Amino acid sequence: MTEGMMKNTARQEQSNSTRPVSSPSSTSSRLYHRLEEALHAGSEVWFRMPGTRLVGIPIFLDAEYVEVVDVDVAEGFEDDELPDEPYQRTVWLIRLEEISAISYATDRWSKERFERLLEQSQKDDGPATEPR
Repeated sequence: MTEGMMKNTARQEQSNSTRPVSSPSSTSSRLYHRLEEALHAGSEVWFRMPGTRLVGIPIFLDAEYVEVVDVDVAEGFEDDELPDEPYQRTVWLIRLEEISAISYATDRWSKERFERLLEQSQKDDGPATEPR
């Protein structure tokens, strides 16, 4: 009986150590899932890491790294003043464990929609002359 238990224990240890790299515990984290959503949606994500901040769109994600691309467009120039190379693409490979925070846009509004939301909020709060 003891021998059978030892075999099962050894088999469990072996199966845990041969687990696929794509499914370690880090892939169950909320950070990983948010990055995965951004990857599939093509959404821009802002990253905060010790000493720096980056922005980009995820183009690759695995258990250890996220690769993001950022395209800069030269702004504030007249057409005749544009630099010879007005576009620059930067690709970053970021170790997931280095990320301390991410942010991403969850909703965007036009100026008109934002003003309608403010108007609706003011109507919900009642007249401005009433004390709170």
